[in-house]
Amino acid sequence: MFELFLVMMVLSSPILITIFVRNYFNYKSENNQKLLTLQKNSDSNTVIATQKKLDILVGRVIVLEKIITNSNMDLSHEIAQL
Repeated sequence: MFELFLVMMVLSSPILITIFVRNYFNYKSENNQKLLTLQKNSDSNTVIATQKKLDILVGRVIVLEKIITNSNMDLSHEIAQL
């Protein structure tokens, strides 16, 4: 009886190993695709947020340059707008 079990294990092991390896690589590739999709979405959101921050900072620098170069401007009004 034990010999029959060993024969069955020897014959079915390569098949089972092949199935497990194939399923593992399919699982890995699906997860990599999902990860890439999430990274693209995250990257695009990060780029948009960074661009908005950059636009705000550029506007503030422009106002500060005006304040420094033009003494006729109302300084308190411009500072309050920042």
